[in-house]
Amino acid sequence: MAFFDRFRKKTNAPASKKQEEVMSKELEAVKKTTNTDGAVLLKPTGTADRAFHVLRRPHVSEKAARLTEAGTYVFDVRVDAEKIAIKKAVESLYKVHVVGIRTIRHAGKPVYRGRRAGARQTWKKALVTLKKGQKIDLYEGV
Repeated sequence: MAFFDRFRKKTNAPASKKQEEVMSKELEAVKKTTNTDGAVLLKPTGTADRAFHVLRRPHVSEKAARLTEAGTYVFDVRVDAEKIAIKKAVESLYKVHVVGIRTIRHAGKPVYRGRRAGARQTWKKALVTLKKGQKIDLYEGV
């Protein structure tokens, strides 16, 4: 009831523990990168962290295996990932030069469990074409 909200005490504390944890991690990162004088020692790039955030996993299928022979590799990526972010992620993780990227977005198929209707998760895959002569060892040891 909105009427009783007027009498409720308001606090200036952070909204959740997660926010406190994030803020403390950011402060620790700043402390590690700055000297006691405040001079910056290292500037964290975080490209590897972002790369793992964008790329989910290599997409394993017969078609993907055939495409690797032509220099095109298939990855499952985040639904909101953009082509530029995917390119930077692949180049930083695998140390290769990306020539082109094509993305395909798959809508989640409807699933019925008894009376209840639901849907599988929407997902996206990226076809990454590398420069001639370069390759990624995705399937080694399989």
